[in-house]
Amino acid sequence: MKLWICLIAFAGMFIALPLYGDPIDLSTALQKAREYDARLGAAQADNLIYREEVGRARAQLRPSVRMNAARGRNATQYTSLAGRTTASYYNSINYGVSVRQPLLNLSNFVGYKQAKAVAVKSDIDLQKEDASLMVRIAEAYCNALYAEDNLDFSQTLVKAAEEQLQQAKKRFEKGFGTVTEISEAQAGYDMALADGLEIVNSVEFTRRELEHLTGEYPDELCRVVPEKLLLAQPEPGNVQSWIDLALVNNYDVVGGHQEIKIAKKEIEKQKFSRYPTVDLVAGRNYSESENNYSIGSIYDTYSVSLQMSMPIYTGGYASASVRQAYAKRLKAEEQLSAQERGVQSDVRKYYNGIVSSIAQIHAYEQAVQSHEIALTGTKKGFEAGLRTNVDVLDAQQKLFSSRRNLAKSRYQYILNRLMLKQASGTLSAGDVEEVNGWLATTKRL
Repeated sequence: MKLWICLIAFAGMFIALPLYGDPIDLSTALQKAREYDARLGAAQADNLIYREEVGRARAQLRPSVRMNAARGRNATQYTSLAGRTTASYYNSINYGVSVRQPLLNLSNFVGYKQAKAVAVKSDIDLQKEDASLMVRIAEAYCNALYAEDNLDFSQTLVKAAEEQLQQAKKRFEKGFGTVTEISEAQAGYDMALADGLEIVNSVEFTRRELEHLTGEYPDELCRVVPEKLLLAQPEPGNVQSWIDLALVNNYDVVGGHQEIKIAKKEIEKQKFSRYPTVDLVAGRNYSESENNYSIGSIYDTYSVSLQMSMPIYTGGYASASVRQAYAKRLKAEEQLSAQERGVQSDVRKYYNGIVSSIAQIHAYEQAVQSHEIALTGTKKGFEAGLRTNVDVLDAQQKLFSSRRNLAKSRYQYILNRLMLKQASGTLSAGDVEEVNGWLATTKRL
């Protein structure tokens, strides 16, 4: 038993160490996460990658210039019926420049439009990841606050159980109590200590989870001030309006429509790959003694030509590519249908979650008040010999549970608000700032 008490005391000292860092509020945590989070960084890199695809596709429509040059020392010796001749040594020079301008290449033109559609899809994915980060940081922040609340409630419960144990011992010394009462009080105290150790671990874990997002361990967090918490029903006040909004603005849905557009461009590109292409080619070539038939000769050639190319037979490659492109479009359409159904389900869940959270907050606030009154009455009844130690411990546990449930419902309300905005595609930094306005630096219990 002493070992358990020492462990709890040590953990309590660790938690109660003086804090030297400034409290981190939700907005600050979000700002740090945007600079540190690897998922957002990867999305930003992806965005840069896909935006460069536009430049690569555009280059296929622009002129290309090539230059070649060669200089060498050659030796030519030939044999005839008269015998082998003496080797001739000579220098050869060759250089040229050519310009190719595509005049007709429908496949490349559609590929350029497809690349721009891919870049737009990448922008949508980046916005989606940024909104996801807002929710992830808010969830990690609320989890850390909830763990701290549980620790405060647990410490209050431990203190109350300890007082109850001391009171039971004093009653026994005066001849009013029993050994059973002391044992019950001791059991309640030990159980509160054991639960407290688990909660201490939870506080450390949730803070580390927040650190993984922000890159900085939060020594102190700002807490929700119940008086500032705005309990407001969703506006507009019907779930169908939110669903309609989500089907237009949700990032998954918008991205799904863009995927279909990309797939359609792929179909066009593969179809046009079987069409003829026409290029304008101009060049100049200069050579001296280019080969052993032109030793001592100089050629300076200029040329301008139109070149046409058309695939006649590709072994079925072109047809297979077209069929594959159609299958990709079908896949994109099915994925969009799944995303729309998922978004509707999420909107209903978070909308109803806000409504139920508000009702739960009001109910748990009343429950806390009722359990505080009940605990006071039970303690007085115990002092008068009308209630047992078990009754007091049970009343204390019920008060602890109601306070914990009240805190949980508040955090769930905050997350439901943000997640509803995220599902509808309207979540912004202003929504996080609104939640941040409900926080303040407060003293722990």
